[in-house]
This record gives sequence, structure tokens and C-alpha cells, in this order.
Amino acid sequence: MLAKENGRALLAMFLSTAFFMFNDATLKYTAQTMPLGQVIFLRGLVTTAVMGGLCLYLGQFKIGWQLFHPVVLARALLEVIGSMMYLTALTHMPMANATAMLQAMPLMVTAGAAMVYGEVVGWRRWSAVAFGFVGVMLIIQPGLDGFDAWALLAIAAVFFMACRDLVTRRMPKGLPSFGVTFVVCGAVTFMGLGLGVTEDWVQVDTWYLWPVLGSSAFIIGAYYFAIVSNRLGELVAVAPMRYTGLLWATGIGVLVWGTFPDAITMLGMVIVVGSGLYTVHRERMRLRAEQAAERTSALKQQKETTDIPVATPGAPASA
Repeated sequence: MLAKENGRALLAMFLSTAFFMFNDATLKYTAQTMPLGQVIFLRGLVTTAVMGGLCLYLGQFKIGWQLFHPVVLARALLEVIGSMMYLTALTHMPMANATAMLQAMPLMVTAGAAMVYGEVVGWRRWSAVAFGFVGVMLIIQPGLDGFDAWALLAIAAVFFMACRDLVTRRMPKGLPSFGVTFVVCGAVTFMGLGLGVTEDWVQVDTWYLWPVLGSSAFIIGAYYFAIVSNRLGELVAVAPMRYTGLLWATGIGVLVWGTFPDAITMLGMVIVVGSGLYTVHRERMRLRAEQAAERTSALKQQKETTDIPVATPGAPASA
């Protein structure tokens, strides 16, 4: 796996995490006056229609039933289960607490990538993930009161989301990410419809239009960049970038709900940011090492296939 690909994957995960946080905030706000299943269903209608039109324009439906590859369907199922659990917990507990529990995912993904795919996880990466998680705990400062039934539901959601990311790595390279996003959007739409069976839906007026459209735009970006990131980069390299979600959640809390972080929270934010920046630094070091190795290999091959001596970089010229 090239470090350059990991760099693009890190950026994609950063964007995905930001979009997920904006979606969660919008959905939580809207769900205060509209049933959760109805919000998810209406959002799903918009996202599925947008992604369907985009896929049609790009000609990605030409591959037909290949879009419904077993791995894609497995990912969609895990997305539905994880989303249903997490969003249900989110509407019954503070957003910061739910988001904090979501940050356990990098640990699960890193461990899963090492066990399932045999990805190399050095002590530096484990340290970055662990320190990031410590920073999360400092930000949220969860007490024993925070771990109720809804918290357990959120933790279960994290497990299924981690499995979702691990499954994403098994997707065939030829499958377009926009097409996969369309399938996921459709599956989540049916999830909202299923939840609606037990709800009393309200009449939709103009007030609900903008939050639903905003949430739809955010979730499309979140799904797409998450799929790109998990297909492009190493899971152990990308996972710590999820910690930046706490920074977005804190910022949203300040702007929307007027919740200002205290000194301990600020310390946690510094640790989280440091964990992510250190991961990026390690990937840059890997890129330089790979480039140096490629240059050395090219020089060796050239020397073996020619009778003319090849001077190595930095070596003194022979007289």
C-alpha cells in the first residue's frame, strides 16, 4: 500500500467525519419535533434520488447487478444495523456522549485490520490510537451515569460500524464508489421506513424542508468519502483520523447549543489533534522512505543490466 494513497485516504476520512458530525447534529435537532424513522426516510428519499441521478449521469448503472455484489450488500446491511442503533441512541443521550463512544471505532478497526487482513500495526500507531482515545475521554469526561442502556446500544453500534469498514476493504476494485453509495442510501431509506411502522408520523411543512435537505447533503458526503477512504488507504493508518469528529462535535456544541469547553476538554482536544497530526507525519515519513527505496531499486536494476557503472547519489565521482 503506497503512503501516497494513505495520504489521500486520510483527507477523505477527515471530510467524511466532518460530514457525519454535521449530519448527526442536523438529524438530532430535527428529530426533536419529527419521529426518527420519518426523518431518516425523508432524508433517504432525497439522498437516493440524488445518487441515482448522479450514477445515471456518470453511466455507473451500466454494470447492472454487479452493484449488488455480496460484499456491497453485506456492507449495506452492516450500515443499516449500525446506523439504526447509533441514531436511536443519539436521540436519547447527549450528542457529545454518543460521539465519544463512537471514537472507540479506531481501536476496533485497527485490531480488526491486524487480525483479519494482517496489516502491520507498529507500536507508534497503537500509541497514536491509544492517546487519541485518552483525549476523547478527557473531552467528554464520562461518569458512571453516562453508561446506561442507550450507551450500551451506542457501543454495539460501534462494533457493527467497525465491521462495516473491514468489509469495505473486500470490495472489488472495479466497483464505482458512487454506485456503492447509492446502494447504501437505498438500504438506509428502507430502514427509516421500517422504523416508521411503530411511529406516528407528522405532517411535513416548509420548516422541515431545509433540515432534511441539509442532512441529505451531509450524509451523501459522509458515505462517499468513507467508502473512498476505506477502499484507498490502510485501515490502521486511516482509523485515528476519526478522532477529529470530537473537534467538530465540540465546535457544533459551541455554535448551536452554547456549550464551551473547559480546561480539561481543551487538553483532550490538543491530544486528539496531536494524534491525528502524528499519524499524518508518520505517513509522510513512509512516503519518503518508499521513494528512496524505489530510487535505490531502480539504480540497482540499471547497474545490473548495463556494463556502465552507475554513480549513486552523493557518491564522489571517480577520476
